[in-house]
Amino acid sequence: MGELTRRRALVGFGAVATVGLAGCSGSATEDEPADEAGTSLETIAIENLDADDHTVDVVVEWNGEIDHWSTHELDGREGGVRLDGDWPTDAGSFRVTVRLDGEELTQASPDRWNDPDCLGLLVVVDRDGGLTIHGNTDCGGEPDVDGQ
Repeated sequence: MGELTRRRALVGFGAVATVGLAGCSGSATEDEPADEAGTSLETIAIENLDADDHTVDVVVEWNGEIDHWSTHELDGREGGVRLDGDWPTDAGSFRVTVRLDGEELTQASPDRWNDPDCLGLLVVVDRDGGLTIHGNTDCGGEPDVDGQ
């Protein structure tokens, strides 16, 4: 009887898992935008709040192709830069990858902010030398550092 109970439990779990996953097959993948209109990337700003100097690489992938790749040397606590928008200005699917000192990678895409119409990014090297990316979905506004 114990084996029968286990089988029933496995069958029941399989049925629940199948129903739970049934709606997932039509969702967007990493390469596809969740919304047909997409998001426009307005700005990318980089700030170094750490006392040490850092190197930050920024890659913007637009609709699966690299449209921007730049490297920035940031002085301790004084280093900051606003990137030229040499990526497309229309809405689309994009991902921004940032690398700190040739090692730590951090990625951001519009789905992190629920696929807004527009997005501005602020890349911050914090006082401990960690890397974070903050976003602003207020079209035309400057990116905010959430609580920093």
